[in-house]
Amino acid sequence: MREKLEETLRELHDILAEEQDLTEEDKQRLRQAAEEIQQTLDDENIDSASLAQRLVESTRRFRDTHPLLTNTVGRLADLLAQMGI
Repeated sequence: MREKLEETLRELHDILAEEQDLTEEDKQRLRQAAEEIQQTLDDENIDSASLAQRLVESTRRFRDTHPLLTNTVGRLADLLAQMGI
């Protein structure tokens, strides 16, 4: 499961690197969430109970215009939930 999560994180970073229609603020918010996920994987002491919810909320304003990005973030949230993170 962890490998799948890390693969999806890499996919998110790739999408953000190529995406030109998102604001820098939105990109930064998603990068920060991805960093928190990675830290959660590396340090089990980090409190990340609301991380999946924040991830999903961060895509609300562009889910209609950026379906691939929204789908990737949704997969991350699902994987986090399955892992109990």
